[in-house]
Amino acid sequence: MSNIMLHIMNDYEKIREKNKQELEKRKAQIYIQIPQMKEIDDSLVKLSIDITKAILKQTDDVDELLFNLKKAQLDLKVEKAELLVSHKFPKNYLDMRYECNKCNDTGYIGENKCSCIVQKTIVHSYKQSNLGDQLDKENFDMFRMDYYSEVSEDGNPSPRDNIKDIYMKCIRFAKDFDSHTNNLFLIGRPGLGKTFLCNSMAKDLLDNGKSVIYQTAPDLIDLVRKYQFDFKAEDIHSAFLDELYNADLIIIDDLGTELTTQFSGLVIYNVLNKRLLNHKKIIISTNLTVEDMTKIYSERIYSRIFGNFTMCKFYGDDIRFKKDQKKSNG
Repeated sequence: MSNIMLHIMNDYEKIREKNKQELEKRKAQIYIQIPQMKEIDDSLVKLSIDITKAILKQTDDVDELLFNLKKAQLDLKVEKAELLVSHKFPKNYLDMRYECNKCNDTGYIGENKCSCIVQKTIVHSYKQSNLGDQLDKENFDMFRMDYYSEVSEDGNPSPRDNIKDIYMKCIRFAKDFDSHTNNLFLIGRPGLGKTFLCNSMAKDLLDNGKSVIYQTAPDLIDLVRKYQFDFKAEDIHSAFLDELYNADLIIIDDLGTELTTQFSGLVIYNVLNKRLLNHKKIIISTNLTVEDMTKIYSERIYSRIFGNFTMCKFYGDDIRFKKDQKKSNG
């Protein structure tokens, strides 16, 4: 079970315990105001035990006995409701209350997930993703292709045709997430929409209950270093690494902006290698060129990227600059 699901099931346990405590408070209040109610509840408990015993014994007169016991049980429940109403309480005042009446705060209806646990999964996944409110502004619906030039150069597709192709690859990556084994490598100069499309894929997957972790390469290295040497936080370290290796998707943005050291190389290699071995998907974006990659990283790192990722090469003019110009001319 993932850490997200452990958190969610722990939340349900806390909700059920809170509901139970609130019911006990209501019972205590009613027992003071209506002492007879305690006697009725005690009788109902005894009847439930008697019914269970009758079922287990299976004597010749078990059907008649069960009928009489259940009738007595029903009479007491009616008396209980009438007493509550006569004292100005709702007749269901002593019923257990649930936040979700469909699953009684268990998360499941039979073997199927309740809609409430699906929603909780999405909320927890958003918190874990490290993306915050960014996805309100950076998603597929907000992506603008009119910033990309329609002019072709050097026999290549125009920047707009190229970005249309990349855009569709990103949509398919998110839409068909469960049925493919692809990883994406987004490469190109700054300001061409790589991070925007990373966030767009993340939003689609998070909205479908997938676990997504987003980290820039420098932040990823710093986090691993922090937990690696914080011996007081071994449990947190273990949980962090578990999600790093096993979340449905990890996005490593701005690869190449981290300080290149033996430690950072080891972190990048371990994340890539373990996730590839576990068949867990990865998206990497970088401002480096292919030549830069082969100079900065060891062969065991760049060979895993070039051999296991679909490369999406971004080119054209800096669209951030065009956006800023449009705002200033607004």
